[in-house]
Amino acid sequence: MDRVRLAPMNDTSAAMSCCRCEAGEHRWDRIAGRAYCPNCQEAIVLGEADPLAEKAEAHRCVVCARRGTVRFLTFPLNIQGVLELDLCAEHLRGMLSRRLGPHAFHQLQRQLRGVNVATDDIFLLHGEFYDHHGRALRPAVEAE
Repeated sequence: MDRVRLAPMNDTSAAMSCCRCEAGEHRWDRIAGRAYCPNCQEAIVLGEADPLAEKAEAHRCVVCARRGTVRFLTFPLNIQGVLELDLCAEHLRGMLSRRLGPHAFHQLQRQLRGVNVATDDIFLLHGEFYDHHGRALRPAVEAE
């Protein structure tokens, strides 16, 4: 199975409420099948909310090829489809906190090109958060 997949919209990609705060129905990012609004994602990263505790699947990470991933779904801008990524815990944290390293960013960028999706089409990878070298410009500040 490909570690990056662009699937057509269907019933499973219908709008859902956030699983944490129940924010209105929207096409929120999904982590292991659960919808998370951006505010709850940020609260998790900042340590202001309970951490994620999802069972890993035996798939390989799209960034590092490490086994043991969680499926991350997002809805790219200007694209009528659902992007599915298999991410290990390290790279899922990096994605949510907008602090992927340059190598991880470029690896994702390369994989996304394979399904004709640009990093600017993905909110958490947008040019507002990363420069063209893949350096994080506005990472979420993690709790210490």
